[in-house]
Amino acid sequence: MYSHLASVPLIGSLTVEHFQLANGLQVAIVNDPTTPIFSYQTWFKVGSADEPAGKQGLAHLFEHMMFRKTKNREMGEWEREVNINGGTGINAYTSRDQTVYFFTFPNNKIDLAASLESDRMTNLMIEHEMFETEKGAVLTERNRNVDNPGRYLWDELYQLRYVKHNYRYSIIGEEKSIKNFTVQEAENFYQTYYSPANALIIIVGSVDPYVVMKTVAQHYSKIHSAKIPVRQYIVEPKSDRLKSLSLTHHKAMQKMMAKAWLTDNMLNDDYAGLWIVGKLLAGNKTSILHKRLVNSAKARNVHAEIFVGKDNGTFEFYAEIPEGEKFDVIDSVVMDAFENLASGKIDNSQLQIVKNMIEKEYYMNITSSSSLARLLGDGFIYANDLRYQLSVMELLKKVTIHDVQRIVEKYLINGKDATVYLEPTKNT
Repeated sequence: MYSHLASVPLIGSLTVEHFQLANGLQVAIVNDPTTPIFSYQTWFKVGSADEPAGKQGLAHLFEHMMFRKTKNREMGEWEREVNINGGTGINAYTSRDQTVYFFTFPNNKIDLAASLESDRMTNLMIEHEMFETEKGAVLTERNRNVDNPGRYLWDELYQLRYVKHNYRYSIIGEEKSIKNFTVQEAENFYQTYYSPANALIIIVGSVDPYVVMKTVAQHYSKIHSAKIPVRQYIVEPKSDRLKSLSLTHHKAMQKMMAKAWLTDNMLNDDYAGLWIVGKLLAGNKTSILHKRLVNSAKARNVHAEIFVGKDNGTFEFYAEIPEGEKFDVIDSVVMDAFENLASGKIDNSQLQIVKNMIEKEYYMNITSSSSLARLLGDGFIYANDLRYQLSVMELLKKVTIHDVQRIVEKYLINGKDATVYLEPTKNT
């Protein structure tokens, strides 16, 4: 009925027991005896990047649809069962590479959790009237994003940064494609991507993995798996020039700017180093750009970090700028900070402070069942390795000042950034 693939050590006494059903469904279970609850997450390997041109938004639309009617439960009954049985944190999110559903239950509710999630994996009812209602809800959400200057800024930046890859499209979708989706297209999407062979269930809590696995197998083993399309890998060409776009927004209350440099995915050897570079630049109040921009009142807020997808990623910078300050001044300060890092103007104590900060944040996540589950899921999606995020922590410890110099030179100084500058619309 199912096979045990591996016991994957995490940290301390925590171990992931990795199973697979005959229909391809993978299950990762962690026994954490310190908590009286468990987190139950279902990760589908489908996101906005799997959508063809002109069909953006269906992955995100299904995030809404999955909370509706099934063959076994009427509208609203699914959530009602969760609530009356002590379930909390019902939610979901769609990204470029995955769609994730999650909730938390007391430890004696494993059977109910498996019943609820297996039901909507195979028995979702996609009726015309309900489908049109959800399309309307998604269009409203999209319009809110367009009306939000910060989200508008990032959507425009990814359109500018990516030339070929589907990462350039908004996860919510495009207005025309959302309006034109049909029930049949939705059915095809559901039957194809919401398949056991395209999913991973993660359960973290004070549970016996083998007892839990028997319950999971009872609920999921009879679900048929479809053939999963292989996403075509689109090579994003390296840009040979700087690209910029100047915009205004009627709801913006201040100037803001965002930059993105193309990088590789999480499996890249420089991923850990780029993570550290982001923290050195803007990780806390003692970081370089915080001192040079925020403390000098040139910016109200600064942010820098590596953001990766399954195929590739971007190193990103963001700043909110008060009236009277100029974009070119911020650009100059940022580039000067890069030059400082590339020339080695940091010491080992600064580097160690950043490493300690990252390690502290990581171990805080380990203590939360839902956060630990997300670390495992991200590793599974981006690296096909449940333990990968822990492996990155081990790589972080080995990053040297020389690595920081080389990485900044390669990706940020010699790389060609895309930049969007946004200002409030001026009254005439």
